[in-house]
Amino acid sequence: MEDVVEVVRLTLVYLVQLAPWFALAIFISAMVDLLYLDIIARRTFRRRGWVGVVLAAAIGAFSPFCSLTVIPLIRKLLAGGIPLSAVMAFWVASPAMDPEIFAMTAAQIGMPLATARLVGAVILSVGAGFVVLLMERRGMFKNVLRRGYEKQERLEVPQCGQDQQRTEEPALVAAGGGTAQATANCSATAAQGPGGSTGADGGEDDDRPWWPAAKASLRTRRNWQISFRNMGRDTLTLGKWLVLACVAEALIIMYVPGDLITTLLGKDPLVAIPLAAAISVPLYLNGVGAIPIIDGLLAKGMAPGAVVTFLLGGAVTTVPAMVAVRSVVTNRVFLTYLGISVFGSIIIGFGAQLVL
Repeated sequence: MEDVVEVVRLTLVYLVQLAPWFALAIFISAMVDLLYLDIIARRTFRRRGWVGVVLAAAIGAFSPFCSLTVIPLIRKLLAGGIPLSAVMAFWVASPAMDPEIFAMTAAQIGMPLATARLVGAVILSVGAGFVVLLMERRGMFKNVLRRGYEKQERLEVPQCGQDQQRTEEPALVAAGGGTAQATANCSATAAQGPGGSTGADGGEDDDRPWWPAAKASLRTRRNWQISFRNMGRDTLTLGKWLVLACVAEALIIMYVPGDLITTLLGKDPLVAIPLAAAISVPLYLNGVGAIPIIDGLLAKGMAPGAVVTFLLGGAVTTVPAMVAVRSVVTNRVFLTYLGISVFGSIIIGFGAQLVL
């Protein structure tokens, strides 16, 4: 009974730590829809190619999301038509490193390993984006989201040629300077569609102004109502995996002894580094939570390269996060994400072992 109480207590502690970031990701994804921010992101990343991948990785490195809490935002970006290469770079970078993780890693296990983790995260995320970009240019990844996502309720947009009073909120006409302005907003909004009609459903971006569409959406009460309903659906759909992840982390902390992991990993880097990647996959240890465990393993002789692999692989590949990802993206995208994360972390671990 005491063990059950302790598991529940630890689960609640982890939920309190992760829930704010999960809620933030849900909110941002709703704002992406409501403000049609995916239009700007899509135009930026499609035109910049390689530079867009690096930019997305840099943004991810400063975001506070772990491998699970980032999923609502990833789903929204992919639905908005953002190239998978840029999304993949952000997706890998976000859980692998942020300023808080770097500072805590440096303070607890030393600057050399913290720097190796930072450099490894950059290489892994940018490399993932570049690999996917090359695959995109060969015609792959035309479909990235599973069909179930399309069941999400879409935002309404003013329809040109219809009565403005029926399709728009009265505030839109009043604040926009009359029917002429409302019609202009109608034209721009209808051209883009909710969340950018040029997103996952295909189509071409005609480069019409973004801001009139965003203003029309903000002034449409119905869109706010739809956004809040979508936030509720995302919270229920993905929140169950957040709870599962926290339960898994509590069970790991309680029942997986550090000596067992140390024995499995050993001191031989040739064996320890691949095993570190394999062991890190089922473990749910967010970027901060893994640090004290690694500190203890280092004291028992764990190879530095295995530490880097464990920190990188464990951050981006966890069973609850992978199950949640599997429910959002196609098999090809899922296997690409998993393969790059696992094999990339192994390669980086061997590189770190040579340097450290």
